[in-house]
Amino acid sequence: MLDNLLNSVRRGAGRVQRRGEEVAQVARLRLEVFQLTRELDLLYARLGRSYHAGADVGILQGIRDDIRRVDDEIDARERLMRELGGDHPEGGEAAPDHAADLLPARQPDPASSPRVVVTTTAPDTEPTIPDAMPRPHEKDGGDP
Repeated sequence: MLDNLLNSVRRGAGRVQRRGEEVAQVARLRLEVFQLTRELDLLYARLGRSYHAGADVGILQGIRDDIRRVDDEIDARERLMRELGGDHPEGGEAAPDHAADLLPARQPDPASSPRVVVTTTAPDTEPTIPDAMPRPHEKDGGDP
């Protein structure tokens, strides 16, 4: 009886240890994906600057090859995370597809960002345009 209990506890501890190692590996992979995503952003910026500077096609193709390589590395790590069970973190939610989704949303500064008002209208009606902006069909900016 005690042997069964002891064996059961050992098996449970082994499972917990393996799961802990998997969680640690997934965390390392997420960090790598985040770093690769940053590298990808830099490569896209480099590609854009090179293109607009009129760089040779060979240089542009080299940058495209680097982008493809980094994309493949990101895909491989994301696939490994799914295989390790990283697609269901502790909260039970699905894991984000990209490392950038792991970052908290940046809250806009209300003092520095303009206020945008979105209004919806029914079909075949004119949208509401703030009076501060004259409408194209008005001559003096007043009501038609």
